[in-house]
Amino acid sequence: MQQAMWRRVAVALTVALVIILSSMLFSLSEGRVAVITLFENPIGVYDTAGLKWKLPYPFQRAYILDARSRLCETRLTETLTRDKKNVILITYSVWKIGEPIRFLQAVGNARSAEAKLDGVVTNAKNAVLGNYDFSALVSKSADGQRIDEIEKAMLEDVKQEARARYGIDVVQIGLQRLALPEENIEYVFDQMKAERAQYAARFRADGEKEAARVRAETDLQVAKLRAEGEEKAETIHGNAEADAAKIYASAHKLDPEFYTFLRSLDSLEKILGDEATVVLDTDSAPFDMLKNPGR
Repeated sequence: MQQAMWRRVAVALTVALVIILSSMLFSLSEGRVAVITLFENPIGVYDTAGLKWKLPYPFQRAYILDARSRLCETRLTETLTRDKKNVILITYSVWKIGEPIRFLQAVGNARSAEAKLDGVVTNAKNAVLGNYDFSALVSKSADGQRIDEIEKAMLEDVKQEARARYGIDVVQIGLQRLALPEENIEYVFDQMKAERAQYAARFRADGEKEAARVRAETDLQVAKLRAEGEEKAETIHGNAEADAAKIYASAHKLDPEFYTFLRSLDSLEKILGDEATVVLDTDSAPFDMLKNPGR
């Protein structure tokens, strides 16, 4: 009877010990952090995975939080640019818990954190876009488009406030989607047409400049080739005239009378042609050959 009683006491103590140990030990997974509170006042943080311990409730309590990076999209809001153009933007932010104790006290959970972060990002978006014209968002030009600069400025505005107020570390902010109110669509199309016209004018001017250069080079080459050809032709003509003169001189030396006869015939052929009718004095050379060709 007494032995059975001691056995029941041992079992009860064992169960109580297991319950106490289970309330004091807990497992922390990778990517989580645990905030330990003493009577609901934070006193410490576990930020590495493994088996952890604490005093049993209600003395101490472990609040386990997901410390992995999260993606948050802001609501669809209308924003005014510096040149008074309304745009509708959806932005996204990548965030994680930076200060677990402050995060637990300020927001408590991820849903509340994203609601708070939405307001901070929206305020930063309105403030930053107020410093930029509409063309910084929609320009096709690499110099005109400044989206990267806008995102960086928004991140700088959000990081400090989110960490100081909510214990949130914002890693990245980006413009996810851009929409336009109906009254701005015509303006955007006109701006795009104007930019395309500028590109076309620039390309046309470059083409005309290149065409003028090619034409100038071609004209120079043509003039050079023509001058060289004319020079060569004059040289050939001069050499031919000199050779002809030598031949005439040699022929005259061999038989002056026959040479005179042939030259007279050449002159008649050149003067009369094929169908000429001429009334001339046949006593004068070279027409005397017509009257007495056998002389």
